[in-house]
Parts: sequence; C-alpha cells; structure tokens
Amino acid sequence: MQIKYLPGSVYKLSGYATSQTIVHEDLQQRKKFLGDWEILKSRKVPEKEIAKITGISRATYYRLRKALRLYGISGLERKSRRPKVFRQSKIPKEIIKIVLNIRRSNPTYGKDKIATILKRDHATNLSISTVGRLIKGFMQKGLIIPSYARFKKRRKRTFKKHAVPWQYGMIIKEPGQMVQIDHMVVTKNQHHFKHFQAWDPYTKSLVAEIYSDATSISAKKFLAKVIEQFPFKVQSIQVDGGSEFMSHFEQACADNDIKLFVLPPKRPQYNGGVERANRTMREEFYSDHRVLADSIGAMRIALRSAILKYNTYRPHYSLGGLTPLQYTNQVLMRR
Repeated sequence: MQIKYLPGSVYKLSGYATSQTIVHEDLQQRKKFLGDWEILKSRKVPEKEIAKITGISRATYYRLRKALRLYGISGLERKSRRPKVFRQSKIPKEIIKIVLNIRRSNPTYGKDKIATILKRDHATNLSISTVGRLIKGFMQKGLIIPSYARFKKRRKRTFKKHAVPWQYGMIIKEPGQMVQIDHMVVTKNQHHFKHFQAWDPYTKSLVAEIYSDATSISAKKFLAKVIEQFPFKVQSIQVDGGSEFMSHFEQACADNDIKLFVLPPKRPQYNGGVERANRTMREEFYSDHRVLADSIGAMRIALRSAILKYNTYRPHYSLGGLTPLQYTNQVLMRR
C-alpha cells in the first residue's frame, strides 16, 4: 500500500509549530534589541544614536521595557492591529433583501444588471460597486452560488514543442509562407460536414476538403492533401488554437519540416484570408441550390469542382483580375 498524503492533523500541527517558531524568534529578537539599548545607554551613547544603531525608537524602547517588566517575556509579543470597531453598513435591510431576491431569481445577473433593476423598479440608486460588494458578501455567507458562467473552464492549449506563438509583423516574401488553415462546420442537404481549408496569402490559392469529424487526425490528412496539391513548397502554416490543430497535426508539420505558428486567442482577424475564403465557399458553393450531393463522397466530388473553379476561373481583384493559378504560374516562372 502506497501512502501519498498524511492525516490532516499532521499538517495542522506542523503549521502551528512553524508559527510558534516564528513568534519565538521574534520575541528573542525584540529582547535582544532591549539588551542592546541597555548596553549602549550604560556607555553614555546618546539616545538618538542608539535609535539609529538598533532601529528601535526611544518611545518603542520604553514601551517594550515597561511591558517586559509587567508581563514578562509574553509582553514583547506583537499586538494585533485588527480594528476593534468596524464600520457598519448604512444600506437598509429591506434593500439588501431585495438585492438578494433579485440575484436568487436570476443567477446569471451581475452587479450592473441588478443595479439597473433597483433603480428602475425599486427607486433605489445603489452604485454598481456597492451591489457588487453585496453579492460578494452573499457568496461568502453561502446565500447564493456563483454565476453558472464562472464554472466554465477555459480549455488549456496543449501544443507540443514544435508550434510557436504567432507574432505580429511577420513578412510574407514568397508562396508557401504563412499558409492560413482553418475549419468550419457546414450543413448541406441535411448532412453535416467539417470543411478544412488552406489559403496561401501570396498567390491566393485555395485547397479544401471535407471530413466527417474535426480531429487532429483529419487535420493531418488534410495537411498531406495541401502539400500534394499546392504547386509550391509549404514552408510555414498559421492556425488558431483549436484542438484539431494539435497532436497529430503538429507532429505532421514537424515531420514535414513545416513551421507552425499559433494565433493568439480570439484573434480571427489574423487569419482573415482563409476566413474570407470560408465565406466565399459558403456563399458560392454551399448556398448553391444546384448542388444536390447528399453523401460525403458525392460532396467531395462537388467541392473539388468548386475549388478548381476558384483557382482557375474566378478572377481575383487583388491579383489584378488574374486567377490564383495564373498568378502562381507567373511567380514560378520568374524564379
């Protein structure tokens, strides 16, 4: 049998013993200061100089000496500075009860909403901070529970050592750098699909595929498709912090010597190119009533035609009216 923890009484006793050790050392230190005062006074050293040397003022010395004479060593203990009289709340008990009832009836309401309701419905003008203190007091007394939203934990990012944080100001100099990859959930003909998409910011080229789930294994398969279909080497990729881009996907990037940059939380604008391409596919493909595919296999065939049209037929204004394929060919020919 393996024991990982000791009984709680052991830890409590240890804490008490530690505190008593600290108190004892403090008493001995104060007693030493008194002794130093006595020695220096006997040598006719001025009291101002003694105070500078010992760090104890004249008034403190005489106070401690008197306490030592009257109460012994225990008189040197530091006295609590806790106030004896506390300020009492001037808020009427009826108002406090109203705030409590509002919060109990609406567990998700915060101090701002409750302060507004008090002013609107009860002709009571309490500040937002005052309402917040009342709510905090209710929680400490166990009269209410925290808002449901507080129990939602933020998912921890678990990227391995290969991925690095995205940095603002990185410059794209050639195709294949900082390729933006994202995924979205789409519904077509009463079927749900996970649409993965890669967008090259230099040539505006697009690669897309759909899967039945959005796992890191699906993202790894999509990465292989991106590497195969782009006519240039994929040098680096930027993604958001989604779990589909962790684990297998990150390892696949490392295996293919592709740098992986992770965007900051809640910053989809840094992936603006692929986000705009997502909108284009929603408007021009998934919203097209002529697409009748009702299975993932048939949908992949239809999507392949849509991506081919996007890269070879649809003119792109930022490329001067050229298609992504035409512009890519021009760039590759200049190399």
